[in-house]
Amino acid sequence: MNDAENLAKLLGHLKPERFHSFMADEFGLVMPELEKKKTKTEHRQVMEAVLAALPVLERQRIEEVAEKIILLTDGAGQDVVEGFRDGIFDDADREAFDALRDQYERALWLYANAAEIFKEALDARQADVFRQSVTCYSGFVAPKALVMATDEKAKDAFHENVARQLGCAKDDVAIQIFKRLRPNSQTGEDVDLYQISVHNNRPPEIIDCVQASELVAQEVVRAVSSHITYEPDNGHLEVLSRETDGREALARIAADCLLQSPFSGERIPLKQYDYQSLAAPRSFDLSGENVASVKVAELGYSDSNHRSLLVKIWAKDPDDIHTAAKSLIGPSFDFRHHRLTYARLSIRLKKVGRERARTISVILRDDNKCNIKTKREKDRALCDRLLAKWKLVKEIGDVVEAPVDEVAA
Repeated sequence: MNDAENLAKLLGHLKPERFHSFMADEFGLVMPELEKKKTKTEHRQVMEAVLAALPVLERQRIEEVAEKIILLTDGAGQDVVEGFRDGIFDDADREAFDALRDQYERALWLYANAAEIFKEALDARQADVFRQSVTCYSGFVAPKALVMATDEKAKDAFHENVARQLGCAKDDVAIQIFKRLRPNSQTGEDVDLYQISVHNNRPPEIIDCVQASELVAQEVVRAVSSHITYEPDNGHLEVLSRETDGREALARIAADCLLQSPFSGERIPLKQYDYQSLAAPRSFDLSGENVASVKVAELGYSDSNHRSLLVKIWAKDPDDIHTAAKSLIGPSFDFRHHRLTYARLSIRLKKVGRERARTISVILRDDNKCNIKTKREKDRALCDRLLAKWKLVKEIGDVVEAPVDEVAA
């Protein structure tokens, strides 16, 4: 099923009987009964043949649902589901939810049993993805510890002001406000995070399509989304939107109508990373963290002739990167004689509860770029704390474009 990647993923990860019942209950598909003597692979082959025989449009309709479910199974999706968990289930539902074996079962459970929460989770995932991109992100300083006003009067005032700002009729703007949990970057503990999702229609577009074997013009209206988050724990008010110019205006409207507090427009300081200290041997403070070990696994530099050198060691190498470099290059070699342009830290986490022991790679490169924006929320919060503890991070204040930094504070 080359035209149904997400449906194929769902088929491959769910138990055959669960996938079978989902196809029947949700889409009314008639599939052969699963024979007990056959293996899971054989069951999946039978169901795949049925799906492959469907008309393309019908299979595409199922694929669109599968795509939404799969979106909640990657790192960002799992973080969102975990953040919503305590707020959306009663004790019986939570027990049933916790008994599910993996993220695919949990995402499907949400789709089938909590439709509104499933929609909010998709919005929250999109907001988290936006937050990881400087091109979509602006952060502002707001008062801490405020409770967001969510009464009808406050929501209506916010709705009207947003519509006016976007130049839309009020009916062309949809507003969603909800609260979820997010790991605090300093302590790692879950804290409240308010999220406002703003969806608005763009002006109509004319596209070509085929009807009755004729090419005809058809008018379509597309919606675009922006998200505003507020974390009472630190007072960060973040606007996540591809529309750069309107972010501060949305932040002001949220502060006026929902936080009901004065707003200065002060930006959250952005972060840069200074990893030149890794050129010398050093130890890493692991106190208070669920970290078994840290190793500098790669170091590299470039010279004025645009030549570069990268030294790598493997995780179980008994030597450190500096000893390895001397053995490869010469006994007098020292990274401190060069300006580093690349470093990779290998952070080994301990096994805790149901989570297995695993390794996080943090890459620092060029002029203070860092890859932690691609990490899951909990891993990103942990990396933020560790890099600050090891004095590898510095705040640089407000930068309009921040081309040298990939990660917003």
